[in-house]
Amino acid sequence: MTMTLAIIPARGGSKGIPRKNLRPLNGRPLISYSIQACKSTSGIDEVVVSTDDEEIALFAERFGARVLMRDAKLADDKTTLDPVVLSTTEQLENILGYKVDTVITVQPTSPLIRSSDLKSCVEIFEHKPEIDTVLSVVDDRHLCWTIRDNKPVPLYQARVNRQQLAPNFRETGAIIACRREVLESGSRIGKSIELLEMPQERSFDIDNISDLYLCEGILTRKKIVFSVVGYPEVGLGHAFRAVMLANEFVHHELIFVCEEESSLAAKYIQSHNYTVIQCENGLLAETILDLSPDVVINDILDTTSNFVRKLKSCIPVVVNFEDLGSGMKDADLVINALYPNPLPYEHVKVGHEFFCLRDEFIFTETCEVGESVNEILVTFGGVDEGNLTKRVCDLLADYLVENQVKVKVVTGPGYRHKGSLAELAKHPSIEVIPATNRISDYMLNADLAITSGGRTVLELTALKVPTVVICQNERETTHTFASSENGVVNLGFRGNVEDQVIIETLTTVIESKELRTTMRDKMKALDLSAGKKRVCELIKNLFN
Repeated sequence: MTMTLAIIPARGGSKGIPRKNLRPLNGRPLISYSIQACKSTSGIDEVVVSTDDEEIALFAERFGARVLMRDAKLADDKTTLDPVVLSTTEQLENILGYKVDTVITVQPTSPLIRSSDLKSCVEIFEHKPEIDTVLSVVDDRHLCWTIRDNKPVPLYQARVNRQQLAPNFRETGAIIACRREVLESGSRIGKSIELLEMPQERSFDIDNISDLYLCEGILTRKKIVFSVVGYPEVGLGHAFRAVMLANEFVHHELIFVCEEESSLAAKYIQSHNYTVIQCENGLLAETILDLSPDVVINDILDTTSNFVRKLKSCIPVVVNFEDLGSGMKDADLVINALYPNPLPYEHVKVGHEFFCLRDEFIFTETCEVGESVNEILVTFGGVDEGNLTKRVCDLLADYLVENQVKVKVVTGPGYRHKGSLAELAKHPSIEVIPATNRISDYMLNADLAITSGGRTVLELTALKVPTVVICQNERETTHTFASSENGVVNLGFRGNVEDQVIIETLTTVIESKELRTTMRDKMKALDLSAGKKRVCELIKNLFN
């Protein structure tokens, strides 16, 4: 029978952080993390804390470790760990009556170590009899310098990106493991060594207060899963918002899930370097549950009660955006910034004060209303199901030439009427932009915008751009923000508005500076910049 011993050396004295090993970290004494990791590792037979301190001994026992008190000669600042580990091993062997085979030293100041790390260490000794020592390391490659003859000298051959440098492994200090016979040499470092690489975010050895803060931040991280919809019919607005929110929660573990039909959204999210899992259509709930998140944020339009209840059976927090489905009542929080609240649920937040505005619409200056309209922005986003882009431009075609007005057309990534674009581009006053990541620039340059009744209305309002709305579908007609009260001219559903009404309305707005000024003044009275912060605080309050 082989025996593996884990030793956690924990002195009472600590200069940098007084009583460091017992310092509370996320509500628990620091030393408890290494004890827990060792005790939950199959293959470790004994977990021993070596200490000179009675209080440390008390807490070590409370968390399930065997305590062996250390000789005072091995507890001063100058004593290295090698003689401590040998002495502790011999103490235990005298108690047990037989020798151990492998000794793993685990630092109490490495709270982010996992049982999986220790298990990997155990397995190396099991499967590689030629290995004497295992060291935990982290790849710490950087452009480094040293001093020679009082002059700085580079330790690299050529200045390249960090990823292109040769691996440079730094010991984390978390794990040094060796075979029992190696200890007799006076060192735990044998002749044959294997490196156990750990990820950067778990390689902390707490040495000062800032290390303590960083580790606590990592330990309090949540796993947040965003489920996102995004295909030509619905456009990329949901993906835009999900990525925007993810940027606010970047210190947590973030994973995105999209069904196969939402490959458009998946591609956009991946372009922002987030992890995306694509699942078969209809398997969204099962895929989310397999990830065991702490929080799920659904930006998938209407949900069903069965879907949300399935998530809530295992996930503490469920948040939905733009949800008018039966699942709305079962979520912990629903943000319906565009819709009125059909039922008086306290957890359903409605109104423009909960609209999440992207930074490009916040950190910018706006312009005053000009004497005349020189440039019009036409953007109907998504697939533009009614091809309102073509309809509006055709109705304005003659007016543009007669009045020397320019139109910039910006289409969404799912725009399905490509033939129309080629025709529009032939008009001398129309410039077509198939897609852009800088839509705010086009908005800011416009004296007037014509758009559909979705999120774009609020973005234009934030930039104080006079706006005329034609709704693409009946759902958009329920977006109550697009109203004269907020400085927006809303002509209603496209199927119910006649061409002559569109022409007359646009002509009136274009030719009346007074009207455009009134529209802008009403927009100035609205503050949309705080919505994202407000929504993020509501979400954080749920899992804090």
